Amino acid sequence: MSVLKNRIRVLIADEQPVVRFGLRNLFKDDPALVLVGEIADLTELERSVHETQPDIVLVDPGSDNPQGMEILRRICGTQTIVVIYTSRADQAQIMTYLELGVCGYLLKQSSMETLLQDIHSASEGKSVLSPVVASALVEHIRHQSRGLNADKSPELTARELQVLNSLVLGMSNRAIADKLNICEATVKFHVRAILEKLQAGNRTEAVKIALKHKLVEL
Repeated sequence: MSVLKNRIRVLIADEQPVVRFGLRNLFKDDPALVLVGEIADLTELERSVHETQPDIVLVDPGSDNPQGMEILRRICGTQTIVVIYTSRADQAQIMTYLELGVCGYLLKQSSMETLLQDIHSASEGKSVLSPVVASALVEHIRHQSRGLNADKSPELTARELQVLNSLVLGMSNRAIADKLNICEATVKFHVRAILEKLQAGNRTEAVKIALKHKLVEL
């Protein structure tokens, strides 16, 4: 029983039966993982999370819809780690789900070995991104940071402003994560994005620039 308790509990949410079948068989080969449930309909996700108490939810959100987004937002505010597992890699969708507070964004094109490694990393609180996703994020952040000068305020997302306000208060990543109900890995991602957009070398410099542009107040 103690061995089972120490295993990483995973819940799959994917409408494609062949994907669920493949993941089910993949997890059987990893003694550190245990599949506690699988669903095809995202509207059942909250109920399944409540019933199975997974450590990680591996979810393909499918087409964007307000109901599904709100469900994921609520789950991201719990202790359950949410990792997106999808075929879509457009910048808009990536940013949308990272804003919700997911701890990872993985593509189905990844190898099975890489997927297992990423699940283990996510369970340790690390941010997991497929290389293509990471590249898209870097380009997105660089695009938004171009043209920053003394007369132009940088554009930060609502979540980045929340994190920035917490940085002004001197809060640690762990404290910010607890305050915003997101995982620490997500906080680290937002801090990196803030530093890039503000063209700051560290957190202290970022706070000074933010105060200069009146993005936050003391």
